Amino acid sequence: MMSIKRSMLCALLFSMAACGSDEHAIDLRAFMPRPPVAAPPVAIAPVVIATPAPTKFDDAMVQGKALVAKRDASNAKLMFEAAIKLDKKRAEPHMELAKLYISSGERGLAMAAANKAVKLAPLSGQAWNTKGRAELNRFAYDDAIEAFTKAVEISKDNVWAWNNLGYTELQLAKYQEAAEHLGEAVARTGATGYMFNNLGTALEHLDRLDEARTAFEGGAKLGSKESAASRKRLEGVDTIAFIEKATKPDVRPEAKQTYDDNEGPTEPTEPTEPTEADVKIEDPKIESAAPDAANTAAPLSAPQVPEASAAPVAPVAPAARAAPATPPVPATGVPTDAGIPTT
Repeated sequence: MMSIKRSMLCALLFSMAACGSDEHAIDLRAFMPRPPVAAPPVAIAPVVIATPAPTKFDDAMVQGKALVAKRDASNAKLMFEAAIKLDKKRAEPHMELAKLYISSGERGLAMAAANKAVKLAPLSGQAWNTKGRAELNRFAYDDAIEAFTKAVEISKDNVWAWNNLGYTELQLAKYQEAAEHLGEAVARTGATGYMFNNLGTALEHLDRLDEARTAFEGGAKLGSKESAASRKRLEGVDTIAFIEKATKPDVRPEAKQTYDDNEGPTEPTEPTEPTEADVKIEDPKIESAAPDAANTAAPLSAPQVPEASAAPVAPVAPAARAAPATPPVPATGVPTDAGIPTT
């Protein structure tokens, strides 16, 4: 019965579709089963292959320095920390960490890393130079001079340590010592324009203007704009009268950077015999931003480059000279991170 009824229904429907008008036509597709709706595709997360941790000290150091070049300080620190775990007796990763902490202003961590470096490599001039940079970064000028002096005693050709020593003495108004040590810097291979500018500044404070002009000319030839401006400012000047200022703003090493801080590769250090317990460093404490009064001499006003429109310093007769004080001298180059041109 069901099949007969179904056949009659189908015949009726076909006849109505064939003979009926358009407005009474039946769309047979409405009675046909509809295909199932496909489910939306499931997103598959990409497979991330983690970079394997280095298993060799040299590989960790190479990767860390590459990350520093890319300005990826966070991952660079991880690589240097991995290098420390791979060889606890090597000082290089501690020096590199100290540089990163100096750049980021983390004074306590910079000092801890630098102290560990000199503990592991007491005969490394670069390790002592790094320690000096960390001391200078926390405004401990006397301690910085002591560290830089140790660096140049060990590595007499470390042009960066000579410059850093002279620069620190310049901040303490020790112009004679600064001129001597900055002269050592510019006499060595790898001297940069800002080192000549520092020397010219020290010589100008000593009123040795002919020598200052020569130094500024040397810096200008190496691309130092500050040296070129200072050389122009001293044109025709025979002597300078320094006027003591009533107030002396604090000198901070965070002056405008006017130099290339690429100091070459870190020098390798020979592992020493001390155990890990021998080189244990106390937990670092973040230093205050204020200078340590015990280690800071009377600060000077930060020297600045005079505006192009400023009138040049007028020559003063020798008899009218006053006691040396702070002249309008060009900005000096702040010492850069530890390093030497070649290993």
